[in-house]
Amino acid sequence: PKILRLSHIQTIDHTSLLNNIKKASHHMSNEFGKDEAILKELREISNKHSQASASSEKENSENDKINRDAANKCEDNKFLCQTGENRDLNQYWYSKNTIKILCSAIREGLSSSEGNRVAFLSTPSLFFSLSSKEREHCTLFDFDTSWESCSGYHFYDYNDPTNVEESCRGAFDLIVIDPPFISQSVWENYAITAKLLMKDNTAQIIATTVDENSILMKDLFGCKPALFRPSIPHLVYQYSVFTNFSSLALADKNSELVEETNGSMGSSKH
Repeated sequence: PKILRLSHIQTIDHTSLLNNIKKASHHMSNEFGKDEAILKELREISNKHSQASASSEKENSENDKINRDAANKCEDNKFLCQTGENRDLNQYWYSKNTIKILCSAIREGLSSSEGNRVAFLSTPSLFFSLSSKEREHCTLFDFDTSWESCSGYHFYDYNDPTNVEESCRGAFDLIVIDPPFISQSVWENYAITAKLLMKDNTAQIIATTVDENSILMKDLFGCKPALFRPSIPHLVYQYSVFTNFSSLALADKNSELVEETNGSMGSSKH
């Protein structure tokens, strides 16, 4: 009987052991499944974090570039830093480097003339980029009345080209022109104004417009295209610079323009 009881006990223990193993195995299987689910969720969270981090880094990089560009513009040109373009007035500013080159050409033009009076027709970015001392001899003719309190500003509407104050007529040695539109009729109105402003019916001219207006520039002002062409970051088409005098400042290609650095002669505003 003891043997029978022992055998019975051993059988019971064996069966219990198997049941416990099965339960443990099932429990482990469930826990393993839970672990896998947790790991999967963690991987998804990690991937989302990585993607968000990469997106954030890209955005930060782009913002850093914008901030660097803004700081670069402000470095030595307060006008570009402080003055936004008014699309309602079709305003597009030249780049900082283009302004620097064109201002050099203006000074160069004055050095070859007998006077120092400059008329800026719809070219505020150039006018305000000169020193305050230089602007004492300059006048800005522009439709944008936001500058009406500035010394040297005169309201100008190309639709009324002869509406020029008597004190300004025949007073200028150099005239810089960049109309808000490129059509022939607009340019002809600007030419009427320019001829009223010229001293002794002649003046040095710097004008910017599209290459397609080359013949028009020659007919209106006797201007030829310069090798240097302006960079106008927010304008979708390329302008050229036209002058009726030789300028060393405008004798080299603009390194800002990709097509210039590639050696091609492609064709960019104020």
